[in-house]
Amino acid sequence: MNAPRQGLFASLLILSFALHTFLLVLATTHQLNENRASQGQLMTSQLVADSLTELEPANTVSLALLANRYATNPSVAYIRILNANKQVLATAGLSKTRDGEIFVRDALQNEKKVGSIEITLVKPSIGEILRTQWLAILFSLLIHGLLWLAYRAIARPTRSEYLARLNNEARLKHEIQMLTEALEVEKENNKHIAAQAKQAAKTKVEHKAPKVLVIDEHTLSLNVQFYDPKQLINSVNQSVSLPYFNLCQIFLNKSIDLCSQHFQLNKQDFVVNREFDQQGAMVSVAATQQNAAKCLLMIGSVFQLLSEVLYKRYREDKRFVLQTRCAVASPVEAMQLDALQASERLTHHLIAKEMALYLNNDQLKQVGDCYQLVPLPNPTSVLTRHAFMINGMNTECAELAQQIRTEILKGKSQHQSPSDLTDQAS
Repeated sequence: MNAPRQGLFASLLILSFALHTFLLVLATTHQLNENRASQGQLMTSQLVADSLTELEPANTVSLALLANRYATNPSVAYIRILNANKQVLATAGLSKTRDGEIFVRDALQNEKKVGSIEITLVKPSIGEILRTQWLAILFSLLIHGLLWLAYRAIARPTRSEYLARLNNEARLKHEIQMLTEALEVEKENNKHIAAQAKQAAKTKVEHKAPKVLVIDEHTLSLNVQFYDPKQLINSVNQSVSLPYFNLCQIFLNKSIDLCSQHFQLNKQDFVVNREFDQQGAMVSVAATQQNAAKCLLMIGSVFQLLSEVLYKRYREDKRFVLQTRCAVASPVEAMQLDALQASERLTHHLIAKEMALYLNNDQLKQVGDCYQLVPLPNPTSVLTRHAFMINGMNTECAELAQQIRTEILKGKSQHQSPSDLTDQAS
C-alpha cells in the first residue's frame, strides 16, 4: 500500500533541495564578497603604511621581503609594489593566473605620490564554496529525506481504505463481466430470431403481424441521445461503436421489461421506434395506458443510472464511451410536432446526465408527486417554455430506480436467472 502521488512529492522535494542549495551558495557568495572587500581595503592600507619609508628612495630588497610576508596570507593571490612611474619594484604570490579581485591604493608622502600598491585577493569558486558548506548541505539533504519518509508513512492509506478500494474494483469488474455476458446472450438471441424468420419465410408459415403503434396525439415518446460535444462518435470504428450500441440497447430493453412489470403494463405496448445508433434511441407508448407517463420516466431514469455505471467502468479501462441525456414528450400541437419529434428536439437542449419532460397538465399531475421539476432555462419556443427538467426524485422512486438498476446489473429478472442466460449462450 503505497502513498498516493509519491512521484510528484519526490519531485517537489528534489526541487526544494536544489533551491535551498542555490540560496545557500548565493548567501555565502554575498558574504564572502563583503568580507573580501573589507580585507582588501585593510591590507592595502597596512602595506602602504609599512612600505612608505622604503619607496623613497626605493629599497627593492626590503620591499620584496615585505611583499612576501603579506603573500603568506592564503587569501592573497598576487602582490605588486610600483614606484611613481608605474615601474614594478617588488612582486609576491604564486597564483598569478587565479581569478580574483584587485585592490589598488596610492602611497603618498607629504602629499606626493611615491608609489602604489596592488593586491589581488582570491575569488573562491562554486566548488570551493560547496566544500565549505558541505555540512549545511548534508543537513538539508537529511531533512528532505526525513520529509520523504514521513510522507510515505503518513499518506499511506489505511488497511480499511485499501480493502474498500479493492472491493470497489472487484465490484466494477463483476458488473462489466455481467454486461459482457448479457451482450453475448443478446447476440445469440438475435441470431436465433433471424434464423427463425428465414425458416418462417421459407415454409410460408403465417405469423401474427407485430403490433404497430400509431403515432397520434395520444402518444408519449422517450428519446435517448449521446452527449458528444467533441463529435467523437463520428471518429470511432464500427467494430468499436456497434458493440457499444448493442450494449446500450440491452440496457434499454431490460429497463423496459422491468419497469413495465412494476407498473403492470404489457411490454408489447412499448414500441422501439429506433434502436441505438449514432443518434441514440427512441421508444414510444400510448398515453391512454394507465401510468404510461410514470413508466416511461422510470425507464429513462433507470437507463441513466445504467449508463453512468457503464461510463465510469469504460473510462477506467480507457475504452470508448459517452454520457447520455434523455427526454419524454407528448405531441406539441402549436409547433405541429408529434411526440417523437418533440422528444428528440427537447433532448438537444440538455447536457450529460440531464433529463427533461414535456407533458400535458393531467400527465404532469400524475408524475408531480414523484419527481422534483424545475422550468427549463432560457426557453426559445413553445416546447421549451412549457418543458421541465427533472431535478430529483422522492425516496420511493429513487429506491425503485436503484433496485431495478441493481437487478439488471446482476443479470436477474422475474422470468430469467443467470443460469438461464448461460444456457441460452451455450
